[in-house]
Amino acid sequence: MRHMSYLKDLFALVRGCSFKVVSVTSVCTAILCLGSSGSGQIQISDHPELMLNVQQAWGVLGLNTAAHAPDRPGARLQIGDRVFDKGLGHHASGAITVMLDGAFSTFESFVGLQPCGNGNGSVVFRVFVDGEQRFDSGLMRASDPARLVRVNVEGASELRLESDDAGDGIDCDMANWANACLTPSDQPIASSDSPVDIVPFGRVVAFDPNRHDGTRANRIEEFPAEDFMLSTDLVPDRAGVYRVPVSSNNIACIGVEWLNRRAIKSMSLELLSGAALSASGRTRVQAWFGESLWQGKWHDLEGQIERDGDRLIFVAPVKSPSGNLLRTWKVRWLIPAVGDVVMSKAPVVYTRSRWTTGVFRVELCRPGGTGATSHLPNRATIEVIDGLLIGPEDGKLASVNPTAVTVRYAKPSALLSELTTLRIHRAKETTSVAVEDVLSKGAVYVPSAGVLVCLGDRPTTVQEYLRQVAEQKTILERVRSMPEQTLEQAMSRTHHPAQNEGPVMLSLACDNAKVVVDRNGDLRWHTFPTSDSDWLGKAASMRVQLASKEKVTQERRLDGGWLPVPVITTKSGPLTLVQRTFVAPTDAPESKPFRLNRPSVCVVQIGLSNSAPVATNTDLRITFLANSQSNEPAEITPADATTCAWWVKDKQNIISTVSSDSGSPGLKAKVSGGALVFQGDLGPHTNLSVTVYLSLAGQPIPANASPAQLFSEVERYWNSAIGSATQIKTPEPFLDDVIRSSRVRCLIDARSEAEGERVAAWIAAMAYGPLESEAHSVIRGMDYLGHGDFARRSLDYFVHRYNTNGFLTTGYTTFGTGWHLWTLGEHWRLTHDTNWLRANASEFARVGHWTLRQIAKTRRSTSTGAPVRGFGLMPPGVLADWNAFAQHFCMSAYYAAGLRELGNALGAIDHPDAILFDSASRQLADATVRAFEATVKEAPVVPLRNGTWVPFYPAQAHTPGMVARSFPGEDAGRSWAYNVELGAHQMVPTGVLHYSSPRTTLMMEHMEDVCFLESGWFDYPAADNERDWFNLGGFSKVQPYYCRNAEICAMRDDVKPFLRSYFNSLASLLNQETLTLWEHFNHSGAWDKTHETGYFLHQTRTMFVQERNNELWLAPFVPSRWLEDSKQVKIDNAPTFFGPVSYNFESHISLGYVDVTIVPPTRNPPRQIVIRLRHPDSKPLRNYELDGKTKQISKKDESVIRLKPADKPIKIRAFF
Repeated sequence: MRHMSYLKDLFALVRGCSFKVVSVTSVCTAILCLGSSGSGQIQISDHPELMLNVQQAWGVLGLNTAAHAPDRPGARLQIGDRVFDKGLGHHASGAITVMLDGAFSTFESFVGLQPCGNGNGSVVFRVFVDGEQRFDSGLMRASDPARLVRVNVEGASELRLESDDAGDGIDCDMANWANACLTPSDQPIASSDSPVDIVPFGRVVAFDPNRHDGTRANRIEEFPAEDFMLSTDLVPDRAGVYRVPVSSNNIACIGVEWLNRRAIKSMSLELLSGAALSASGRTRVQAWFGESLWQGKWHDLEGQIERDGDRLIFVAPVKSPSGNLLRTWKVRWLIPAVGDVVMSKAPVVYTRSRWTTGVFRVELCRPGGTGATSHLPNRATIEVIDGLLIGPEDGKLASVNPTAVTVRYAKPSALLSELTTLRIHRAKETTSVAVEDVLSKGAVYVPSAGVLVCLGDRPTTVQEYLRQVAEQKTILERVRSMPEQTLEQAMSRTHHPAQNEGPVMLSLACDNAKVVVDRNGDLRWHTFPTSDSDWLGKAASMRVQLASKEKVTQERRLDGGWLPVPVITTKSGPLTLVQRTFVAPTDAPESKPFRLNRPSVCVVQIGLSNSAPVATNTDLRITFLANSQSNEPAEITPADATTCAWWVKDKQNIISTVSSDSGSPGLKAKVSGGALVFQGDLGPHTNLSVTVYLSLAGQPIPANASPAQLFSEVERYWNSAIGSATQIKTPEPFLDDVIRSSRVRCLIDARSEAEGERVAAWIAAMAYGPLESEAHSVIRGMDYLGHGDFARRSLDYFVHRYNTNGFLTTGYTTFGTGWHLWTLGEHWRLTHDTNWLRANASEFARVGHWTLRQIAKTRRSTSTGAPVRGFGLMPPGVLADWNAFAQHFCMSAYYAAGLRELGNALGAIDHPDAILFDSASRQLADATVRAFEATVKEAPVVPLRNGTWVPFYPAQAHTPGMVARSFPGEDAGRSWAYNVELGAHQMVPTGVLHYSSPRTTLMMEHMEDVCFLESGWFDYPAADNERDWFNLGGFSKVQPYYCRNAEICAMRDDVKPFLRSYFNSLASLLNQETLTLWEHFNHSGAWDKTHETGYFLHQTRTMFVQERNNELWLAPFVPSRWLEDSKQVKIDNAPTFFGPVSYNFESHISLGYVDVTIVPPTRNPPRQIVIRLRHPDSKPLRNYELDGKTKQISKKDESVIRLKPADKPIKIRAFF
């Protein structure tokens, strides 16, 4: 009820005042005073509506608690020994921005770290007031006591509370702002007069007053056609009057819809006729709250509607229904009506933005550079978005001299409600420049448009500007001029040791009996068959512990460099403990050792040695739990009375056997609870050997096989698995091991069904399962390296799961359906498996027809007949974790690629729908590009490091600009990644946007210059990236492999940038001990993330083999140092669209030549075979010998040799 009394006072305040000058601060202050303490202070944690923006590296902000995971409560706030009842529990790195609006005089808080885990947290606390730093704590640790901060904020608009991770990672960086208080000011508050009505920057629309929510489809359901357009455009007559339709229950509804959330302050509506304001029904004001334009609900806004003649006036509350600051995409008036129509003027809406007036200079010049349009006229018009053009009144820009442009603009703010933009139209070209960019940089020059915008009080010309930036270069320009990146340097500079954390999974290929081996050697496995996703919760476990008072060191590696056989060595004084674990097949290998569904057993070999010349007291324990979750100990009993052997049992079965062999009589074995203990003296230079067999999923333990025999079978098995596919040998053995191990990881992490006929390509060893989207990275990567049988079985797993509607989901997205079609089409290109294609053609076509039905849902027009935004694209949906629906250009591009590949494959068997799908693919691709280009014009330009500004590349049809600005902090702080990793660049590898287009060029430049050097998720802070841009750039900073920049570099034949991205991305995620890849940085997310591995494998194949239309390129991106003298590269049995190819080259560079042998594809030969040979010292090729004849090299192709296809091996000697 306190709010109602406040509202009455507020309305009394605004009555009789001009509607335009109702103060934002009066609204803010009145609400804040309601929550002030006896001291006059208010706790920020009690007023989340004050927080404009919250960003943090982990978890969610704790209100009166510590930061915490989204699904768990936060702990009580604590700094040192002091506990606090109030405050903000933050987590570095990040910031909390608080709205002040001039209403406060002082901010104060105690700062310090929450006790956490290992206690190694380190944070720097900073306070900024209107962008000016007012406090810096210096480095604080968990052991430091609380420190009081008091800052003057008199007259300020915004307060920013920043927590920095101190540059050493984010572990335990729980940053508390305890008792964070604001003291209201006793000074008069400056009013914000002349605000700008924001209705012209949205759509005036009619909503169905009886519909109170958006789509009810969830992320894995088909999007209903009726939910695509939830409003109808209203078109005014010449007098600016709208005819508002009336529903059957006599309610008229008029509203406004914007493309981003607006911080509504007040609204008004002038009614001319048809309204029944005195009727029993009441007029209501509602706002839309939810995840997107399509997902949400209408809520009545608290407050009274005042009437001033025919005008209705409403002052919006500060709080939204969720308790945060009210920000919304849509507002609407619901008006009782008589008759069939209500006549109304346009609504008027004001926001909480603060406004001011500025003068800018706009100069037109001749367009130049990448993407420039020739023959543009020397004239233009200007309009202002989210602001007001004061002059020139006609909006015309002078053709000769710079034009002074006066603009009423929204002050830059974390409110993120309005972004005032100058939109310059020059013939068909439109360029948008954000005022805040001009304010911060002084000038914005867009060469492709021939436009310079600068501050009126700091004028410059195009020529002066170009002189200032003449020495600046983009990142890619610098990369191309530098030595190539190497794996050695990337592992030294890009790789962080934290990535070496994490377990490893063992099994046979695609087998359902798994073992997980932790870094310390702990094992978990299932003693019974299961497909439960809560795998670890029901697992048995085994732990090997060496008790020691001396310093312990540990290292881990893979036996043979790449085999799935982790070897963990622990040293303590003279004792060395070695634990080697592997899963081996237990049946006869027969003629085909690598086959699915072979029975298996896990073998753990434990060796303890004493290097001392005297006996050493030893305590070695092997502990078994029948259920690791409930800590249920296993039963250990002697196998017989005469041998050193034991049985390990759960309640019903033998789950393990143990045997030992020791030449040290002083070392005795005994059973203690669920542990087998070896205690006593281990003699000098003596060994203890223990062999443990684990029964996997209830399979019998072999009675007679020796560990040596089983290990031999393991080697034979995995060599056969790799030997049947593409063989890769480079001068770098470590890379060869990573490539082999990566393929093994995809095979091990997969599961199977139907006796192995169908394979579930899991996207991580122990997480997520075979997602219908990301699994196709695994399938594709394996397919391109010759594992076609794995790919086919994995595709069949999904074909078996097409639903009755005709699309695919395993519970994550519908986006994966497009990815699936694309992948199966490429599988056909690689294998030409006609029998498989014919057997599944009708099912593939059914999915194609479902796709066409979805596209038809968005082919809608406005009331004037114009195509709606998003016309002809796939309906709104999700791409990954983030649940906000959007018309992602990435999604439509994947479906366009899927339809194209489907049409191509079906055309090979003369399927009647092949032409239909091919045509639909082109239509969808065209629609995607049209929608993208329209949105590009609306988005403010962005800077490159060479001083120029270029068009932005929006990711969504309804988000013209950066996703992070429209959705700040969403998707756990990753919303910015939707412009980068799942953004518009995905149109390039899908073939929707051409790889050589100016859009692609500028997109790649900006991602390298800006996006790839921003702070990463969990690691790679921006300051470090800037200092070491070569080694810490070239990859995106959430999930590097989602971003397909390396693939685009390859399409563009950009060698050095490709190599840099290839090696840096790998080094950033690689576990150097297990040769697996993490999902994120700082050993975060899923370990052994095969979704990332699949991309790495595809990039690897691209390094060695690449199709370019009708040409087959060999060694297109092989590092030049691999041609140093006596080095060799050998590729065998690489599948291509033309058939399998093999080649090798051996360098005799000291003698001036390289010998090359090629076994060309013969299934459908390419037009040309091109092999690239790049000299380590950049010397050009002179000529080459073929069949005893000398052939000259074109100067244009000084590093490549072009050959005609042949049906026999080709041998050449290339001379430099």
